[in-house]
Amino acid sequence: MHRDVWIIAEHKNNHVETVTLEILSEGRELANKLNGEMCVCLIGYQVDACIDSLIKYGIEKVYLTDNELLCEYSLDAYAFSLEKLTEKYHPSLIMIGATPLGSELAPRIAARLKLPCITEVGRITVNGENLIITKSGYSDKIYMNFDYFPQKTLVMTILPGEMDIEETNESKEMVVIRENIHIEPDTIRTRNVRFIKGDPKEIGLDQAEIIVAVGRGIGSSGLSIVQEFADVLGASIGGTRLAVDEGIIPIERQIGITGKSIAPKFLIAIGISGAREFTAGMEKATLTVAINTDAEARIFRSADLGLVGDYNDIIPLLIKELKELKRDLAQGELHT
Repeated sequence: MHRDVWIIAEHKNNHVETVTLEILSEGRELANKLNGEMCVCLIGYQVDACIDSLIKYGIEKVYLTDNELLCEYSLDAYAFSLEKLTEKYHPSLIMIGATPLGSELAPRIAARLKLPCITEVGRITVNGENLIITKSGYSDKIYMNFDYFPQKTLVMTILPGEMDIEETNESKEMVVIRENIHIEPDTIRTRNVRFIKGDPKEIGLDQAEIIVAVGRGIGSSGLSIVQEFADVLGASIGGTRLAVDEGIIPIERQIGITGKSIAPKFLIAIGISGAREFTAGMEKATLTVAINTDAEARIFRSADLGLVGDYNDIIPLLIKELKELKRDLAQGELHT
């Protein structure tokens, strides 16, 4: 078995997904410590444009499988392709994001090849020749460490938002290996009829692109106006431990050290003081807006934009503006 680390690239419209870029940074460090190479498996159809964006992450090899039958994600076709690649090259590790795609693909590969599989991993460290793999369990109430010596290929899914994206200044030559894997059409037993966007009220916070986070300050009576705001914005609702303790939000919507780590593109924090318990879980948000009546609240130190005032005054104004903006956009589309 080679000591190589493989990352399965998730991509959309010829752009590599953020979760893959997060794993690349971790994969590079692991490959160095294992004295192996960091490789990317790129599966799809006419996805060469993704290759150029991978160079700055220290990748040494790209295994490219290009097939018209892979133009859309199919569990059968992807699993078949990865099975053939793994049987041929025998990497030490296979890593993919703990996304809907990765969460069904990783165990399928492991089951087909009778390989060990650890899901929703949060941290990986190297101790000599062993790997120490950390993941949470029992609804994030405990953390578990797995001590693994790589005798067989290990398949892992990595939680989004747990690792930083880091480019490298190392000038390594990236080799692209094109693997012509023949896929019989009968291999694909299912096909995509249509895609339905997930309801923000139900999807996990780790998958949400927009999140409205609430603190104890809004009280149970304030949740209705916040929910209306989230609906207009297309956002999921989360919050602090104290908001959970007060029964404002359920525990699976808790953000922070004892809750979820999130990485949304847009986060709005309402009535949150900014204790470390909460801010530790939202550090990877791309843009954060905070609303609080206390101009000295610690949450403003973690925010890109702060609004000092009562959310009961601010949120209705934002709802009104968003509705008007949506109406104008809809009318503009109708005219075109």
